[in-house]
Amino acid sequence: MSRTTITIKQAKDQLVLAAKQYFSKDACGAYRLDRRRARPICLMGPAGLGKTEVVRQVAEEQGLGFVSYSITHHTRQSLLGLPQLREVQLGGETVTATRYTMSEIITDIWQEMERTGRKEGILFLDEFNAAAASLHPVMLQLLQNKALGQHAIPDGWMLVVAGNPSDSNRSAERLDAVTADRLRMLRLRPDLAAWKEYMMPRGIHPLVLAYLECYSEDLHQLGTEDGVVTIVTPRAWEDLSLQLYFYEQEGAAVGETVIGQVIQNEAVAKRFWLHYKKKEQALYRKTASQLEQGLPLNQQWERLRALQKQDVWALTAFLADRIQRMCRQAAEEEQALETLHGVLQEALGSGDCVAYLRGLSGEHPSSTWTFVQSYLEQVEEDPSGDGLRTAYQTGPLARRGALVDRACAMLEHTIDFCRRCYPEQPQMEYLVESIARDKTCQSIVSLRETPLFTAAGRELYVRKPKTPARKAV
Repeated sequence: MSRTTITIKQAKDQLVLAAKQYFSKDACGAYRLDRRRARPICLMGPAGLGKTEVVRQVAEEQGLGFVSYSITHHTRQSLLGLPQLREVQLGGETVTATRYTMSEIITDIWQEMERTGRKEGILFLDEFNAAAASLHPVMLQLLQNKALGQHAIPDGWMLVVAGNPSDSNRSAERLDAVTADRLRMLRLRPDLAAWKEYMMPRGIHPLVLAYLECYSEDLHQLGTEDGVVTIVTPRAWEDLSLQLYFYEQEGAAVGETVIGQVIQNEAVAKRFWLHYKKKEQALYRKTASQLEQGLPLNQQWERLRALQKQDVWALTAFLADRIQRMCRQAAEEEQALETLHGVLQEALGSGDCVAYLRGLSGEHPSSTWTFVQSYLEQVEEDPSGDGLRTAYQTGPLARRGALVDRACAMLEHTIDFCRRCYPEQPQMEYLVESIARDKTCQSIVSLRETPLFTAAGRELYVRKPKTPARKAV
């Protein structure tokens, strides 16, 4: 691995520091860094690493405006503006001169400032090294003078560009020495740890994460099939995760062809498909069911201990997915109960709760509507509201927390199982991070005492104190 390459997370840290340096001001309010001396940042790396997203994140977190363009969508006219003829006085004579309209990009920057009120921002130009040959002089002018044609980028705007290596984009060219000398180059490499840190809070499908734990080289793959270049990127895995969640929610079959539509490398798609099918194995389902009920695993204990590495990951992913689903169900129930509680409070405060509830429309959640209809079928009058209170306390309120209890118990049983069955393997870390980085899971787990989960998280935090996930735990 080259020492000159960095991960996307490290690139973000460098961008934050560059932005702070770029926008630093002296006591008089003037920028410390001369605009002409400020080298634009260039993120150079394979497609799908999240270059655009990380620049957008930096802009948002630093309170900056953000304008993004792909150079491949531009012509010389849209970059420089259109020529206009006008008469000017030169040396006592009237001559016709050419003046260009404002560049589309510069115009968008000014409009962004008016829309957001932010006078400082980041102009991001993607596919920088795939610009047409006719635009190369324009790009050099932009890097050196921070201007497009006759119009300069507003003084408070920082320039960041990005490109792909020529081996992964046939339209891209190697930057010549003159151009590269005007840039601060951040050369990126794919990195599973950095990608996980970005993706786990977003709800990445556990089986995708488990697969990449076994086949980390497949996070980014560049190959050739039948003479055609194929590429698998971190972005493709994120898209596949969304696809899997949707198909499972709809009860649709996930076949090898569905996976191949996103993972466009036949060997990788085939490997993932074999991995994904294992989640349907009876052993996984039985293990999850018994852990959920708190039953011992005596009968299948030896089979579980003898699983191969990829099968252990698949099982752990299956269990993590089950816990996450249970947490989501519990969170939905808690939210539904909060909504119902608010409706009933308004009904009791109206003076005639029966009339109030009869006047409700069907726009409320189904659980609220079901309770209201059941209550109205049993009473004709309830002037004091005692009937409504009783129905609520013996119904939804009495059942409150059952799903939370089940989810937290399942988590504790699973932590105990992984600790005893796979004590020296990294599945525990994966399981803890899968829950700790999921905001919904965090909100549910915080409602109950989970000593085994807490202890596992504390152990990981002490062992690797610099990892943000352990701090969340």
